[in-house]
Amino acid sequence: MTNYDVFNGDTDGIFAWHQLRLAHPSDATLVTGVKRDVGLVGRVEAGEGDLVTVMDVSHAKNRKDVQRLLDSGATVEYFDHHDPGELIEHPNITYHINTEPNVSTGLIVNSHVNGKNRLWSVATAFGDNHMDLAMNMAKSENLNEDQIILLKQIGLVVNYNSYGQTVEDLFFSPEEIAKAVKACGSDIFRFTEQSNIFPTLLENFSADMSSAVCQEPYSISDNAVIYTLPNEAWTHRVMGSFSNHLVSTNKDLACAIAVLNSDGTYRISVRSSINNPYGAGNLCKNFGGGGREKAGGINNLSASDMNTFKEEFEKVFA
Repeated sequence: MTNYDVFNGDTDGIFAWHQLRLAHPSDATLVTGVKRDVGLVGRVEAGEGDLVTVMDVSHAKNRKDVQRLLDSGATVEYFDHHDPGELIEHPNITYHINTEPNVSTGLIVNSHVNGKNRLWSVATAFGDNHMDLAMNMAKSENLNEDQIILLKQIGLVVNYNSYGQTVEDLFFSPEEIAKAVKACGSDIFRFTEQSNIFPTLLENFSADMSSAVCQEPYSISDNAVIYTLPNEAWTHRVMGSFSNHLVSTNKDLACAIAVLNSDGTYRISVRSSINNPYGAGNLCKNFGGGGREKAGGINNLSASDMNTFKEEFEKVFA
């Protein structure tokens, strides 16, 4: 029997995995990747008696491979907050899916393990831009102000590190982050002491965000803004963090950050407004992407479709 843990390489995926394994240890083969690597289940070859646990990876994008694993005799347990599409009826699959806008995979796992090592899910909420929820959760843990700031920073910088076209674009691979997280055990604050990971990410996150806020919008209306950014390493790194920053600083604002890819297409990160957190995933789905109500993405939008995207974006959000 072989166990496989499949999870997104962002804060939500890595921290959800860690919180689950703290409560239910398992010697598993890890399968992870950059945030936009949506086909992770396709990397798994499992059979009779094997267990595949999937966290924070779109079921809709992986349904065919999930069916393949079930047909081969494997057991699948699925934790996620994205629109799952059509679920599979099979005795060997268990779903833990909640698509409410303010729910992350980390919160689903937190509930599943009855709140054990809950601070990891608080950092996840910060990383996934559920700022009010994260702050309320942190305050309920009787943390001091410095500890809350540190939790927020940990969540933000691990999420920041997940954005890139390939693993080579990242400062640290998701496997390296997962290894550092595992070394912390139940104490999340030990993450700041794992090699040079935290200071490196915090320094570059701050520098890239400073560059991002100086950019001029491509399009702006009452409640919606679009930025188009050049194909540079820092723009790919910061697009998700910049999106989250924009909607956090104006809770009625929806945004899209479009970064030019090397092939001339655009990679787009979309956020619904915090006060009306609906529509991002469905909008992106119409252009070959996906996501959830509050946040979505498109990997390759033709430059010739940019104006159509702008029109649809403003219909949904403006």
